[in-house]
Amino acid sequence: MLYMLQRNALYLLTALVFAFSLNSCGNPETDPAESESNPVLMISVDGLMNEYIERNETPNFDRFISEGVQAEYMIPVFPTKTFPNHWSLATGLYVENHGIISNSFYDYELEARFSYGAPDEQHDSRWWGGEPIWVTAEKQGKTSVNFFWPGSEATFDGLQSTKWVDYDGSIPDSTRIDSIAAWFNPEGEVQADFGTLYFSFVDSQGHRYGPDSPEVDEAVKEMDTLLGYFMEKLDEAGLAEELNIILVSDHGMAKQSEDKVIFIDEIINLDDVDMIDWSPVAMIRPNEVETDQIYNSLKENEENYRVYLKNEMPERFHFSDHYRIPEIIMIADVGYSITNRDNFEDRGVVPGMHGFDNMEPEMFTFFAVNGPAFKENEVAGPVESVNIYELISHLLQIEPAENDGSLDKVRMFLKE
Repeated sequence: MLYMLQRNALYLLTALVFAFSLNSCGNPETDPAESESNPVLMISVDGLMNEYIERNETPNFDRFISEGVQAEYMIPVFPTKTFPNHWSLATGLYVENHGIISNSFYDYELEARFSYGAPDEQHDSRWWGGEPIWVTAEKQGKTSVNFFWPGSEATFDGLQSTKWVDYDGSIPDSTRIDSIAAWFNPEGEVQADFGTLYFSFVDSQGHRYGPDSPEVDEAVKEMDTLLGYFMEKLDEAGLAEELNIILVSDHGMAKQSEDKVIFIDEIINLDDVDMIDWSPVAMIRPNEVETDQIYNSLKENEENYRVYLKNEMPERFHFSDHYRIPEIIMIADVGYSITNRDNFEDRGVVPGMHGFDNMEPEMFTFFAVNGPAFKENEVAGPVESVNIYELISHLLQIEPAENDGSLDKVRMFLKE
C-alpha cells in the first residue's frame, strides 16, 4: 500500500524542522478535521505463555482477559527469538521481508555484526527492514511513544516516535508504567495515540530456571501485580474506558537438558564454515568448502534436527528470500541444543530456550486484547503475529504500509 507522495513530503519536512530534545522527536500536529480514534497501547511480556497464566493465581490477567478477548494462542514468526518477533509485530512482515534474522547475526554486505546488546546497531536503520507501526502513525499525523521496543531507537524516513527511550534494563518497571500512563494522559504534555511498553523478566527467568520452575511462576505473579498497577494508573488518568490495549508476547519457552545435545563439530569441520547463529537454529555459511559437501554431511547424520538448503526451506517458515539468510539452515528438535564440545564443557546448556520451529506448541505464545474496540469475555482462535500491525492500523484509522498481514484474520477480536 502506497501513501500519497505529497502527504509524505509534508510530514517529513515538518518533522525535520522541529527541534529534537534527547530521545524525543517532533511530531506534526494532528489535523482536527481528521476522524478521531481511541489510543492504542501494545504491551509485550517477553516469553509469556498461556500455561503460565493458567497455573498461577493471576487476578489482574484474569480480569484483563475476562473484560476482553484472548486468543487460544498466538503463532510467532520463525525463528522464534525476541528481536525477529518483536520486529514482525511492529512491521507486519515475516523475517525474510524485514531482515532481522536472529538476535545476533553477521551481515556480509554491511561487514558488521548485529547484536541485541549493542546500542549502535539499535540506532542504525540499515539493519531494520520495513516500516514500524509508530512511524506509520507519525507519518499520518498521530503521536506515538515507545518505552522500549526492539528497533524503536532507529530513525526511518527521518522519523521516530515523539517520545522513546534507549533500552536500559535497570529502569524500574514501575517507572516504565508511570511514564507510559503520563504520555497517554489526555491532560498531559504528549497525549499519545499509540505506544509500546516492554518487560523482559519473565523470559529471563525462563532461560535461567526453565519454564516449569517456581522462579518463572514468581515472575508471572510479579507481572500480574504490575498489570494491576498499570490499570490503576489508567483509572487515575481517566483512560480506563478509552485505551485499546494489546497484550502480547513474542515466543514460548521449552525445557532443555544436557541429555539432549547435538555436537555439530562431530558432524562437520567448523573451520570450513561461518556460524551465523548457533542454537536452536544453526545458520551456516560455508567458506571455501562446497555448500553441498557441508549439507550432505549434516543430512547423512540428521537425527534430532532437520537440515535444509536455503532455497529448499519449507514455504511456511518464510525464511529463504533475504540475503542475510545463509546457505544452510539446521533446526533442532524441541528441547535439543546445537553446540560444540568446547562450549558444552565450558557452559553446559541453559534450562530454558526458544527459537525452535514456530509451529511447535512450546513456542506458541500469549495474546489478549481489552478496550472499547474489542469484544468482551470471549476466546478466539489462534492468531499469527504478522497480523497485529494491520489490527493496530485499523484501530488508529491510518493507512498501513506494505506488510504480510491481513485485517480479516483479526476481525474476530473487534466489535461488530
